[in-house]
Amino acid sequence: MTTFISAGHNPKGIKIDPGAIGNGFHEADLTVEFRNLVVAELLKRKVNVITDKDDERIGDYLKRIQTGSGSVVLEFHFDAAESPMATGTTALVGNDADRLDKAFAKELVAQTSTTLGVKNRGVLSESDSHRGSLGLMREQGIVSLLEICFISNKSDLEKYQKTKDVLAIQIAGIIECYENLI
Repeated sequence: MTTFISAGHNPKGIKIDPGAIGNGFHEADLTVEFRNLVVAELLKRKVNVITDKDDERIGDYLKRIQTGSGSVVLEFHFDAAESPMATGTTALVGNDADRLDKAFAKELVAQTSTTLGVKNRGVLSESDSHRGSLGLMREQGIVSLLEICFISNKSDLEKYQKTKDVLAIQIAGIIECYENLI
């Protein structure tokens, strides 16, 4: 069994994609940092992990990985809004999500909300996302995308910066539990 962890957007490579920019931060830098924190914890727990590369586009990553029904697949993002007051954490699942996808996403968003002290915006299907369809959701296994908090909200980011190490350990624990289920 293998866990696949990716950072939304890429800070390096031929086509740099910084993602959202807010409060002096680039989403790509934050997602890479958090992915690395979670992966370090998973490796301590002896979980087999494959990640995206910092210079790899999502399409190339999805072509490279080979997920299966025994996989956990998770990608990290930071949300953004025009209003600097928008706050919270959201998880996304595929339109065809099963009970394990939904349960995994629900645990991720609940833990993130509790740890950061931000609003739990719940679990949404990919059709509710800005794109409407997400390539990651075509992968096999237990699949989710976690919008950790709003990069456009100064308070959300401060809470994230203060608790990111703890949150990474907690997220790794949730991943490990689901990895052990399948």
